[in-house]
Amino acid sequence: MKCEVCGREAESRFCEAHEMAYRNLKGKYEEWRSAMDITWEDYLREVLKNPLTGVWVKEVAEHLLSKSESPDSDRGDVAT
Repeated sequence: MKCEVCGREAESRFCEAHEMAYRNLKGKYEEWRSAMDITWEDYLREVLKNPLTGVWVKEVAEHLLSKSESPDSDRGDVAT
């Protein structure tokens, strides 16, 4: 299996680095959502604008935005 973001070998949909970034994105979204009324897509856009966001996280955020995935989908479900 290949990483959906970079094409490296992966055991799931992402390689180890992008999987960690994905899990961090999902975990932090829960914090953002409880603190403010923000959609998943808006959260990803804010993450992308932040100059302190790491490269792997930005790559995953861009990928998720391009796929219109919800934070609850682990297999590529389309956000509603």
